Formats: sequence, C-alpha cells, structure tokens
Amino acid sequence: MLFHLAEPAALLGIAVAFLLGVYAHDAAQVLVARLVRDPTPMRAGRLTTHIKHRLSPYSGLAVVIVGHGWAESVPMNDVWRKRRFHVAAAVLAGPIAYLLLALGSLALFQVLGDNASIELGNRVTEVTVANSFAAELTLWLAVTFGSMLIVSLIPVPPTDGGRLVFLLGPTSPGWRSAHYRLTEGNIGLIILLALLLLPVLFAGFPSVVGQLIGPLLRGLASLIGLNLG
Repeated sequence: MLFHLAEPAALLGIAVAFLLGVYAHDAAQVLVARLVRDPTPMRAGRLTTHIKHRLSPYSGLAVVIVGHGWAESVPMNDVWRKRRFHVAAAVLAGPIAYLLLALGSLALFQVLGDNASIELGNRVTEVTVANSFAAELTLWLAVTFGSMLIVSLIPVPPTDGGRLVFLLGPTSPGWRSAHYRLTEGNIGLIILLALLLLPVLFAGFPSVVGQLIGPLLRGLASLIGLNLG
C-alpha cells in the first residue's frame, strides 16, 4: 500500500478487498467444516464480525508494505488422521473463496470498463485503467483477491497451503519435526515474510506474487471474455 499513497482507487481497493477476503475466507472454511461435521470453527467464533483472531500483526505489516497478506488459520479438528481429507476440503474453501471473489471483481470490471492493462514488477503491480475511478477500484479488488489466493497457496505455515502440506503429508518423525520447527519455531512465518518483503527491499529479488498475479488474472478474465492487456 505504501507504493500507492497517491492512488485513491488502489488504496481503497486493497483495503476493501483485504477485509472482504479475510471474512470470506473464514466464512467459507467454517461453512465447509460444518458440512463435514466439524463444529470447531463455529465454536471458535469465526463467523462473528470480530477481526481480532483473523489477522496477525505480521499479516497487517505485509498488507501495509506490499498490499497483500493472509488470514489466520481457522481452528479445525485435524487431530484424527482419518479426518485429514475432511479438513483439507474445509481448508481449500478459503483459497477458493479468494478465487471466486477475484472472478466476480473482474466480471464487475467488465461492466464498468474494458480498457485496462496490468504491468508486473518485483516491487509493485501497476494497473492502468482508462475509464473511471470505479473501474480502477474494481480491478484493484481483483488484483488483491488474486494476490491473497497466491499467498494462501504458498506451501509454508501459516498459510492454507502450508497447512495442507502437513495435513496430507506423512507422519514420520522427520516430517513432524519439520512441522514443529516451521510452526512453533516461527520459521514458516519468517520464510513467508521474506518471500513477500524481500522483493520490496531488493529490486532484483523475484516476487512470487508479482510473477503469478498477471497470468492468474488474465486466465480468469479469459473465462468471461475479458481481455486484460
């Protein structure tokens, strides 16, 4: 967000999309968990409007600096090994919610204006819209939802992708040790922050989101007949 202080549409789009994305992520996971008979997320209050347990200071820092972050893990009954596929389905509901929100934002942009381009870079994604404030805002919604999807699938805790890796992975002592170090030792958090922040600090460092957000949005846009140059 720091790179868009002079762009009201970008700032508003990032802020609105991030908040909507976090709530939609939690709601999707809670509802799917409920469908597979796991009441744990509901009991944890993850369908309430409280923001306290949905965000961490580290995710907030990432949003302020680079414009995207992640939602905190929704507690689920993943202790029993036999329930791992039930939990995996509920966890995947979060990234799918981001995907649908990005697609919906692109569909709304198609109504408001169809002349736009997305330029990729390590530090920031540049969006150019020739129509209106509303059109630029909706495109930034799509960019942010898409970025949250990409971040959520990075395979290290505390993301959904990291959770899935260890949920569906083996139960060997080495695997459990790696999981402990990444979660309890916060090594996964350090890796995730490094992947998001280093491209901002060092221009030559590759950006995971920067490399993938363009192809992702263009692919989604093609599904609805929208051309993003």
